[in-house]
Amino acid sequence: LVGERARRLGVSVDAFVVSMTRVGLEKLQAMTNGSGGEVVTHQTFGAAMAQDLCNAQTRSLGSSGVINVHASSCVEIRRIMGALIPPATRAEVEMGEDLPNLSVSPAVEARHAVTVTYALTEDPSEEYVYFQVVSAYTTRAKERITRTSTARLPVTKNTADMLQSVDVATLGVLLAKEAVVEVREGSASVEHAKQDLSLRLQNIARTWSDQVKIGVTGRTSIMPTQLAILPKLVFQACTGPLLGQLLNDDDDYAFMRALFLTAGVDDAIRILNPPFFSVSLDPANPQYTPVELDDVSLLPDRVLLLDHHTNIFLWSGSKVASSEHEALRQRVLSDFGGWTAARFPAPEIMAFSEGESMARWLVARLNPAHRDGSSQGLMGGVAGAVRGLLQTQFSPTDDDSFQQWLAKIRVAISA
Repeated sequence: LVGERARRLGVSVDAFVVSMTRVGLEKLQAMTNGSGGEVVTHQTFGAAMAQDLCNAQTRSLGSSGVINVHASSCVEIRRIMGALIPPATRAEVEMGEDLPNLSVSPAVEARHAVTVTYALTEDPSEEYVYFQVVSAYTTRAKERITRTSTARLPVTKNTADMLQSVDVATLGVLLAKEAVVEVREGSASVEHAKQDLSLRLQNIARTWSDQVKIGVTGRTSIMPTQLAILPKLVFQACTGPLLGQLLNDDDDYAFMRALFLTAGVDDAIRILNPPFFSVSLDPANPQYTPVELDDVSLLPDRVLLLDHHTNIFLWSGSKVASSEHEALRQRVLSDFGGWTAARFPAPEIMAFSEGESMARWLVARLNPAHRDGSSQGLMGGVAGAVRGLLQTQFSPTDDDSFQQWLAKIRVAISA
């Protein structure tokens, strides 16, 4: 109610909170979301909070946004997701009566995305399927901007061409967003949402691949080569901060889920499947090499960095944790501070060394690949002998590794 009143007055309400926990966050979100504002939480009055206070002043492109979606007659619009609220003003309600797919966005920001899922109601009879989005918003200079975007997708009977055209990262984000929405709306429990994601992955493998493996445990479907990274994205959705057991309480999950549902593809991928880098030991010109998001990537002679969108973790192995490499760590933090200067909310940065208690913040986000047998071959650049040594350094866990999870849902990735 407060947020709606604020929006009617042309005011956007942000709430900045410093606390070790996010208790009561959903009540604050109910106030800020209606006005197009944001709840921003940090653990300290540090650099990240100061950065957010500055970025909050300039992040908005405008207000009073509306968006309407159209598609060919053979296409059904299933769900529209984003920083949206139901029509509230008289003008919005009247427009909504004529436009059933109308959505309202109190604030318009470059970092926000509107995600639309569609379904075919019948086989397309034309050469193309058409989609159109009409949007309008009021700029900070009080100008009303209207845009119409139309796209067409060719219809094909060639399965290989269709699979090749799929943006797999976007597909992974769509599947995860649908699961998160169902949990937020209460139409599915977390466990049911994870089971549904696994079933959808199985159906994709069975439907679009003509390869199967028959073993003593039964039939395993092979994921098409074009969709090879999709299982990893679904696994991360089920085990990460969206649906996994990574965070402390419901309020922490509410924060991450709200952020994920309004995020564009780049930010959403960073939340879903964070990039993990090994940093070369040259403080003058460090190079960032992607490594597998596995715990066996934690080698003692590496400096590693994980960017999980709201948190950045810098880890130093036991052989490079000395002050000799402090200049390198400061350079890495400086680099990422510059690269994330415009990110909102600003990420918290944590630095620690191998064996320190705070390193669990990083380890908990990694695939426990040390549980995989040596028969799996190389994993994360670590061979069998080194793997055996590393296995003794990890705490026992009941969490399935990626390979164990794939085996349980009977899906495999083509070599």
